[in-house]
Amino acid sequence: MLGGKHKDEITVDVSERVWALLGQAVHTILERAGLRQEGMVVEERLYADVDGWQVSGQVDSMHLEMQKLSDYKVSTVWKKNGSDSWTRQLNVLRWLAHKNGHTINTLEVIGIFRDWRKSEALRDPSYPQSAIQTIHVPVWSLEDAEDYVRERVAIHQAASKGIDIQCTDEERWMSPSKFALMKDGGKRAVRVADSAEDLGEPLDGYTIIERKGEAKRCSMYCDVAPFCTQWAAEKP
Repeated sequence: MLGGKHKDEITVDVSERVWALLGQAVHTILERAGLRQEGMVVEERLYADVDGWQVSGQVDSMHLEMQKLSDYKVSTVWKKNGSDSWTRQLNVLRWLAHKNGHTINTLEVIGIFRDWRKSEALRDPSYPQSAIQTIHVPVWSLEDAEDYVRERVAIHQAASKGIDIQCTDEERWMSPSKFALMKDGGKRAVRVADSAEDLGEPLDGYTIIERKGEAKRCSMYCDVAPFCTQWAAEKP
């Protein structure tokens, strides 16, 4: 809602869109390949009406005979096991596919790791063994998926009426605050804990310092942060 309200005021450094550009290029190439295969639905936008609003989502590819939906992600190795946001996205797409007459029972992300290193793969067997990896995504029931969609629509409808909706810590990529036991004059922590109580009473020559948690998405990756009252009240 903030993006729509302030669309003429938002400024973006185009150099920070390099990875988005790479992702679009990958999708374009894979779309061409998918269009040559029978039984494949590629880059199709699906629609459904929910409580007076239209919800849409675009699938990267669906193999109708295998009842499988695949989504391509240009990402980092640390997401090798997937993420909750990917699970939510793909289950909403599966729900939309169902609303449009397609049966999908398997969800997967085709991860393309932009920071993959062969040397790490040779050294560490738990590291992805290639720069491309299939990541299986948990499948929700269609009822749970619809409940989630309706919940999100209700939140957006409330925001459209001017109700101030606060972002969650998960949405803001919030890292928790930590407490560090520091030796006076030292630069590195002797111990780090979740609370000051866990460190106990510091001895002479030592001090406990709070390391404030950070909403990393707000501080570095949100285009509408300059217009957000939640961020304005919390930013350093």
